[in-house]
Amino acid sequence: MKKIKIGVLGYGFSGRIFQCPFIDAHDAFELHAVVERHGSQAKKDYPQIQLYKSYEEMLNDDEIELIIISTPAHLHYEHALQALKADKHVLIEKPFATTQKEAKQLIKKAKSINKVVTVYQNRRFDGDYLTIKKLLADDIVLYEYEATWDRSVLNIDSTDWHEQGYPGSDLLYDLGTHFLDQALDLFGYPESLYGITKSLRPNSKITDFFSMELEYPDKMVRLKSCLHASKEDVRYKLHTNKGTFYFYKMDAQEDQLLAGIRPLDDNYGDTSTYDFFDLEGNKTTHKKLPGNYLKYFDQLADAIRNNGELPVSHEDALTVITFLERISNSQS
Repeated sequence: MKKIKIGVLGYGFSGRIFQCPFIDAHDAFELHAVVERHGSQAKKDYPQIQLYKSYEEMLNDDEIELIIISTPAHLHYEHALQALKADKHVLIEKPFATTQKEAKQLIKKAKSINKVVTVYQNRRFDGDYLTIKKLLADDIVLYEYEATWDRSVLNIDSTDWHEQGYPGSDLLYDLGTHFLDQALDLFGYPESLYGITKSLRPNSKITDFFSMELEYPDKMVRLKSCLHASKEDVRYKLHTNKGTFYFYKMDAQEDQLLAGIRPLDDNYGDTSTYDFFDLEGNKTTHKKLPGNYLKYFDQLADAIRNNGELPVSHEDALTVITFLERISNSQS
């Protein structure tokens, strides 16, 4: 199969940690170009690439089939639309867009030119999430599902675009996107959705706390995150007819990537454990299933070359943005 040449717009945290290492490691792709307006770190990390200083230059590169949008969230729609107009496939770092209207327009445009457009939901391939998905498929009746992702960011960095109050750039659209996508993938469309957002840190310009509740006929789902926690909570809790499952820590892939471990290294992958408490309170410890974000790119390559299913469907991408926008607007 001819390799899919990729151009990455932006070499910040997401492009550098979550995208380029997997493109470089994957047999179906070739990391062809990066737009890095300030500096040349991408060229140092990947000497073979073409380094562009403007997006327009990269869009004019006829060798590129797929553009990855790894810019601040409020620019995703504009940059993705430019790529589609240049007849490229597009992968957008989450969030997919900032409004339902933007999401629909991107999907409509991609369909009209027969191009792929989807969102990078790499957390579908975390080891803890894959383990939970398997557990729920194994004849377990779930009563409550709770996902928590707390951080400690009390000192606000005024130069960080996440803290500027741009549309789609707050905690709800950042981490809420992941948790909501996972919940919808696991349980489908809820009967009702309720959300609270707050700005709790002094001088915060953004939503830095959210709590969502999704109601289903036979279960309740709670999703929560904040930026003022000095100690993180249990990451996932599942109360079931068999007992309770505790997943304590975030999947290790992010920490490994930050430490310089790469997707094809022998020691790459999450090897952590989770605890199960049976109905009598007895605890046993189990190993998670291995997670690997390369599996996302397996599906992406299949969608582009073989017209296979997208790693995140248009319906899923649109539903997440619709729900986030609804919650955000209900608080204003």
